[in-house]
Amino acid sequence: MKYVNSGEGKIPLITLISILTISLAVNLPGLAISPILGKLDQVFHHVTELEVQLLTVLPNLVTIPFILCSGKICSEKNQIFVLGLGLVIYTVTGILYFFAGSMTELIILSCVLGMGCGLIIPLAASLISQNFTGKARTKQLGMKSSLSNFSIIFATLFVGWAASIDWHLSFLVYLVPIIPLVLIYFMSNRYIQKHRILDSVAPASSTGQTVSVSSGASGTGGTPASNSVAQRFTKKQALWLLIGIMVLYFVITYATDMVSYYLPFTMEHYHFSTDDVGVATSLYFAGITLGGFLLTHVIAILRQYTMQVTIALCIIGLFMVGFLHAYWSFILGVFLMGFGYGVIQPVFYDKTSDIAPTPAKSTAYFSYLLACNYVGIAIVPFIIGGAEKLFKAQNDPNFAAIFNGCVLVGVLIIAIFKFRSFAFKAEEK
Repeated sequence: MKYVNSGEGKIPLITLISILTISLAVNLPGLAISPILGKLDQVFHHVTELEVQLLTVLPNLVTIPFILCSGKICSEKNQIFVLGLGLVIYTVTGILYFFAGSMTELIILSCVLGMGCGLIIPLAASLISQNFTGKARTKQLGMKSSLSNFSIIFATLFVGWAASIDWHLSFLVYLVPIIPLVLIYFMSNRYIQKHRILDSVAPASSTGQTVSVSSGASGTGGTPASNSVAQRFTKKQALWLLIGIMVLYFVITYATDMVSYYLPFTMEHYHFSTDDVGVATSLYFAGITLGGFLLTHVIAILRQYTMQVTIALCIIGLFMVGFLHAYWSFILGVFLMGFGYGVIQPVFYDKTSDIAPTPAKSTAYFSYLLACNYVGIAIVPFIIGGAEKLFKAQNDPNFAAIFNGCVLVGVLIIAIFKFRSFAFKAEEK
């Protein structure tokens, strides 16, 4: 059996692979089928623009309360059951899409899909937090972020190809959760504890004393010890730190996700083709994927400046999109935005793991954080629409990028002045 380093010893490689496969499914609802939205008005007569938009908006909106629900009901004993329930709902809904014969049915299925996806989203990060610590955890959270965004690139390319054959085939992407469902046993606490190999000396316990454990397979060992960072904070302090991270994650997610909503309009205004827009959008997600994949290397190079530099990359990318209107500037701008966000996202995941009082409690903490992510995505057009009216810039195709760039400039100034604060500190472990 092959093993991987967990930070406190080793766990089976198959367990890591199984946990990471959950990330392949978490970002698919709504985004994956966006390439076929323009074709649906040809399939269903008299379909309205609102109905088409609901197919992408509703899954994300419905996902939010079920993310919070997952965090509320999950415990160490039932989390695999909740994960399995979410994956089953997700998979069955994906199958039912093939039998949908009306827009109303597609919209209802999109809502059910959001329910299933919402249940599994916190667990995609929490299971890593529970089974890894230190640098190993940081690395795997980066991989989780990378895979979740890589799946969007693959799915959108597949959907575009499949739709040319039969529009029903586009929904094959919603069968991805079959993979983690088949592998779910390898994520169970029973399997992990049976095959885990602990180091001869474990990290400090909650009492501050070093705990000795025997090397070798352990069938009685518990989950990794609570992170020493969390032990420095009271429950009230940890809650305030979590709120601060949630606000930052919300703002940065909102600011960079303008790519999904406004980049097509901006590029089309400057006479770029739909294919050009598709390439630029794909490079945004490719940047996020690369940022997550190289996370530990980036932190090793930038050290305590990681957050400040990556926020600056997002700002540069936004201003390139807003002020420079050549093809290369759009491509490079969205890639820089994606890369910066791709590093920031798993850093926030890692910080959430740090402040969770116990590994099992991390599911609840991740549910709060990830709910902010989906809220940030959902309200992009509302914030920018309100700002356009306030500044009387409704007809300016560059306003969204410039406005959001200015928002992040404010965040960067705070990050520089709060250089040593927990929220803005990212150091190599």
